[in-house]
Amino acid sequence: MKQLILSIALFTLTGCQLTELVKDPGAIETQLKKQHALAALAINEELDLFLSDQGRQHLFRELAHSLKKPTHSKIVNQDSVTKTRWTASIDDTTLQAFQLQRVGQENIKTNFELMFLDIPVISKNKISLFQAPSSDSVPMGQIAKNELVKVLALELNEEWALIERDNQLIGYAKYADFENTIKKRDFLNSRPYELKVTYDNDLTRDGYVLPIHHIFGLAQCRIVKLQFKRQAIQQQRTINLCQKTPDVWFIDPHHDSATTAN
Repeated sequence: MKQLILSIALFTLTGCQLTELVKDPGAIETQLKKQHALAALAINEELDLFLSDQGRQHLFRELAHSLKKPTHSKIVNQDSVTKTRWTASIDDTTLQAFQLQRVGQENIKTNFELMFLDIPVISKNKISLFQAPSSDSVPMGQIAKNELVKVLALELNEEWALIERDNQLIGYAKYADFENTIKKRDFLNSRPYELKVTYDNDLTRDGYVLPIHHIFGLAQCRIVKLQFKRQAIQQQRTINLCQKTPDVWFIDPHHDSATTAN
């Protein structure tokens, strides 16, 4: 996986294949959350229309398996209860660019090539924090054992994680020293990245206004085309899924579309 990310990143950055850069997250955060909720609701309704519970679970299992493969794949199956014939086509992995805003101490360095995760983790032991993804950089304090924090992003070799606590960046730590609290989740129940998070007390702590960091990073994304056909009813939908971990993907509502043909 590490070599895959590095090779994709190199090809993408040199080949100009970044699909999107959000430059003003504050202005569109609420709109994106609403679009994401509506997209998830619409997909849920379509699955209920065509698939049984058993068929839905089978679709999710097949998608989860195929999403771990970086190249194009196609799944064809039929729901044994509803007799709906469905097809899922998963495009090759691409990288999509995002820009997130977070408050944090001014000396935290965020000008590195990062892959966004935005997932909660718990610390296995007491962990040291640093200004940059290196133990030779300036220390930024510690995280206690069994403390729940969030990994906002990883550097490309997946060794160092940019850590967030209470919506505030607190430094870098070794990713191996944490355990993910969300192991697996289907894409309908996984939230998108929070583009901008407001910090309490008007971004102040002890009379000091915390600066806002504009963090540029990448996410692995796949275009998934779903087609359902039962008798004379046919439904098609294109979904852009982006990865947090290999077992956690979320819907990017920008590319979502649906058409129905009778």
